[in-house]
Amino acid sequence: MLFVDYRQGPVKPEALSIQWAGRRSNRRLQRNNSLSPSNPLLSLVNSGLYEEDNQWLIQVNRLQKLLDRLEKKELRLEPVEEELLEGSTKSHILIVQRQLNVLEEELEEFRLALRQYMECSCAQTGCLHVAVQRFANESRFILYEFWEHNNVWKNHLQTNYSKTFQRGNVDFLETPEITTTMLVPAAWWVLNNN
Repeated sequence: MLFVDYRQGPVKPEALSIQWAGRRSNRRLQRNNSLSPSNPLLSLVNSGLYEEDNQWLIQVNRLQKLLDRLEKKELRLEPVEEELLEGSTKSHILIVQRQLNVLEEELEEFRLALRQYMECSCAQTGCLHVAVQRFANESRFILYEFWEHNNVWKNHLQTNYSKTFQRGNVDFLETPEITTTMLVPAAWWVLNNN
């Protein structure tokens, strides 16, 4: 419900005292009352006294209508197209994420070991990409490794340079590393790297 005191003469819209019955219906009540023909302020707004305010009111009403339309939109969930797989190991690539929290005093040694590990990994057959991310003002790293498939990565874990890096991490890391793996369709890698 809208309460306005009209005895004081013309009042700018932002100075009006407005009280609303409920939060959810605020916008609808305001829309219905703000520029309705029965509203005495409409004649003041249209008289030219508040041309600038009139532009604001028009814009507010447009936004209110847009919000009302967006609220009423129905969500239509479309079924996802299923991808048929032939069962080969080449249908997916493996992404490995390794979170490494390094001790401050071991940071330089860790960087050297990490650089050597990345160079050796990138040179190995089946490794598609290796990237590292360091958090600013922290000695925390995230290592991303992209492999052709799970078997290639498992073979990689048995190499001397991988074992050396893992043994070094026992001394370099504040907490044990967290390793996460995820298979993604190989077509995504092909699409994004052509």
